[in-house]
Amino acid sequence: MQSQHERHRKTISPVIAGHSRHLPARSVLACVIVAALAGVLSPSQAHAQSAEQLQRENAQLKAEIARLRQAAGLPLEAGTAAPPNTAAQASVEPIPASDVGDAALLDAVIVKSEQIKQQAASISAVTGEELEKFHVNNFRDIVNRIGNVRTSWQNPNTASIFVRGVGWAAGAGVLEPSVGVSVDGVGHGINAISALSNYLDIESVQVVRGPNGTEGGRAANVGRVEITTRKPSFTPEARAAITLGERNTTIATAVVGGAIIDQKLAYRLSVNREATDGPFDNANDTHYSWRNTDRTNVRAQLLFTPNDRLEANLSVDVTPKGREICENCFWFNTRTPATYDWTNPVTGQPGQVNYAEDVFGKLQRRWFAQNPNYTIDDYYRPRVNTIGEYPNTYKTAGVTANVAYKLSDATTLTSITGWRDYDFSQGAGSHTGFEWLRAPRGTQTSFEQLSQELRLDSQLSDGLSLRAGGFYFHGKFPNYSQTERYGTDAGAYYANAAQYALLDPINPALPNAVDAAGRLLLFNSTYGLITQRKERYDNKTLAAYSNIKWEVSDDFSVNAGLRVSRETRNTRAGSAILADGFAGELNPAKVNNVTYNGFANDASGNLAAGNNAAQLALADLVAQKYFGVATYGALSTRQRQQVAAAKAIRAGRIGSSYLEVAAPEYQETLFSGVLGANYRINDALTVYGSYRYGEKPGITQIVGATALGGKSVPAKAESTQAWELGFKSLLLDDKLSLAGTVFLQDIDDYIQNTFVYDEVQTALNNDGKPAYVAALGNVPKVRTRGLELDVAYFGIPYTTLRFSGAYTDATYRKFPRAPNPAELGGGNPAGPYYDASGKTLPGAPKVSGNLFADFSYPLGQVWALQSNLNYNYQSSYYTDTLLSRYARTDPLGTTDFSIGLGRQDGRFAISLVARNLFDQDTGVPLTWNSYKPGIPRWLGVTVQASLY
Repeated sequence: MQSQHERHRKTISPVIAGHSRHLPARSVLACVIVAALAGVLSPSQAHAQSAEQLQRENAQLKAEIARLRQAAGLPLEAGTAAPPNTAAQASVEPIPASDVGDAALLDAVIVKSEQIKQQAASISAVTGEELEKFHVNNFRDIVNRIGNVRTSWQNPNTASIFVRGVGWAAGAGVLEPSVGVSVDGVGHGINAISALSNYLDIESVQVVRGPNGTEGGRAANVGRVEITTRKPSFTPEARAAITLGERNTTIATAVVGGAIIDQKLAYRLSVNREATDGPFDNANDTHYSWRNTDRTNVRAQLLFTPNDRLEANLSVDVTPKGREICENCFWFNTRTPATYDWTNPVTGQPGQVNYAEDVFGKLQRRWFAQNPNYTIDDYYRPRVNTIGEYPNTYKTAGVTANVAYKLSDATTLTSITGWRDYDFSQGAGSHTGFEWLRAPRGTQTSFEQLSQELRLDSQLSDGLSLRAGGFYFHGKFPNYSQTERYGTDAGAYYANAAQYALLDPINPALPNAVDAAGRLLLFNSTYGLITQRKERYDNKTLAAYSNIKWEVSDDFSVNAGLRVSRETRNTRAGSAILADGFAGELNPAKVNNVTYNGFANDASGNLAAGNNAAQLALADLVAQKYFGVATYGALSTRQRQQVAAAKAIRAGRIGSSYLEVAAPEYQETLFSGVLGANYRINDALTVYGSYRYGEKPGITQIVGATALGGKSVPAKAESTQAWELGFKSLLLDDKLSLAGTVFLQDIDDYIQNTFVYDEVQTALNNDGKPAYVAALGNVPKVRTRGLELDVAYFGIPYTTLRFSGAYTDATYRKFPRAPNPAELGGGNPAGPYYDASGKTLPGAPKVSGNLFADFSYPLGQVWALQSNLNYNYQSSYYTDTLLSRYARTDPLGTTDFSIGLGRQDGRFAISLVARNLFDQDTGVPLTWNSYKPGIPRWLGVTVQASLY
């Protein structure tokens, strides 16, 4: 049986061979010594080694490097003797340098595969070297290259990340994500930060699936994406790249670094600037195109190593304000189907859609027909044609301090401190040539987080290691608000059919005649009105964790971990008018516990009892302003009805007002745990099994209101149990890395974004459609199960292949009160909810996979032909959280390709890059009458250069 040292040497040999092509021998030697001491000797064993033993080990490693360099046809380092031609050495097959391909990429993939192999968990990863092949730096494109983790968002503020089919709508907005993201050990409190940031200078990105947190960091009960960036080095570095392409694309990156004080202080500066026009120009405003990109990222680091015990790394990154017309700022409209998916019990026929209350009918009202340059056909035409569209604005910044201090050779204390903020403002208008909604409107978000972790790593004995620590997190939303601004066309659009007919009647005998008072009421009912729902959240976590690993033998190890956290959540919310606009006199007298000082009237416009003198005077003002009549009592029955209609339109836009109120505080102690085992069957195959348990904090929130004010609607804590059985192997003389996992994951009280039927708003709208208010709620039971597979193959000359894929079956096992999708809405006699039990979760394709191939063929001693291909596939899935049958995608596979010429030493490369090479339609249906177009094929040229 091979010793542990021999097995480890066999693993790192290809790494040494690859790096020896482009690193000085001293650097290779240092890497080998560090790897050997870290992987072969425990701290206590290293401490026990005598100086003579270390010298012998050092000599053996030097001989190994010399042999590999000689086998590859490379010159030996000065002063190094040629190795003896022993039989043992002759039995090792040389690795021809010309067959290696991209050595840096190969090394990175092999090293990462070996790291993953040592852990009893389902982990997939992508290396920074691979991402750089396509200049990939945005979060969505990065994680979509990893198996069974995907993203979807309509703008960064509504970002969702899901693993094993779970998490699509479980992380958007203020909701704490089920899938966490950490960068250099600092977890993000919201997915929006992850989605907004562009990542450059990446070492690796990996996803750890299932509940985690017993080894530190911010816990996540479905999975965690861990991004590791490159740290400062004492070796000088200066490299840059620029990509120019279609749609005025410019992507520029630069990295510089090196020693400030040799072996004491080093720096690293990374800069990225990306600007791209979107694929669709706005017909009404060409200043911004739809889905443009406008992002700048700067990150500066300092590494301080005053002695061999202390290492401190300080990182500051900034993403200044950018302006983008995001994905949900527009979509293509299709005509609403004529019937619903339910049967009218009276007629026995499918329920009929009332087109008079649909956009199709509203845009044919006389008010909108006055514009000859915009018709109903324009509304359904596949182009961007909006007025007053503002770009969304985003920015974020952060500071991270990582300090590691060796208390002894066997024990290290680590401190990880992180601060970050995030700011977002939505600018979307009405998405048409009319202005029923006026930009800027929508969501405004301010978020700030602070985290502190203290971690102790200790080698208790030869086979026993411990990690334990404490974690603190404070995340707060000083402002999370939803603002609606109503424009010149809002009254005519939001009026129901009866209200519109009353205020803008058409006389068949005089079709061009207008009711001036009625149209003024229609115009003023909402013009200039601004409403705002404002929320504030304050979330705190205080946790302790420990994880112990016992290497029972060279072949068998077990690990167990426990995390206990105290979670506190506080919420305040209020909703009211922010600005009256042109017609404060049409305000209601009171909504719930908010007094607006309008006058009270019934549905026919008759004054209600109890109006005070000021309110009666206001009613008289309405009579004078709109009808030229001295008193309200002198109005005719029809005129009073017109006033009531205008006030009802306005009341519908104001909705359920309530004074700011605090929801009951949420406090609970939650637990996470893991129990796993790793068994090495032989040098080529390791199997593992694990059980993981995690809990996610519940929710305190205000949803809608009663007559007394805001209504508290709490959500319970979410719990996850995950069982995994997998294998990890290196086969075919270490040319094939193969890993697979079978998993079963059950979630109770799954928290997701949902919608609650709002009886009050439904009555206010009075258009025959159910109204819902967005909320966070619990789904009783969710299950996801399947198979995950990761493959890397290095056996083809000049080529590196990597595949990551999964089969996932993610379903709602019990969801009896799901809100109706559009096709089940209208006057459905079954009510506003349906039973979604057994349906597949949104955003959960059953089959997904990513194939990456790198081909690097040497052209002489200096240059190499370089080509890369990335193919991403996903089967059909729901794009709508309501699971509309109309919102289901077709299976889709997209291909990115690059080909170019580069120096073998990495000093220069130029390549042609194609994204979505075959111009696949990547658009998705959103619901039964809207479609979001995708990004067409893009071509560009990338030039990369390095001074060292």
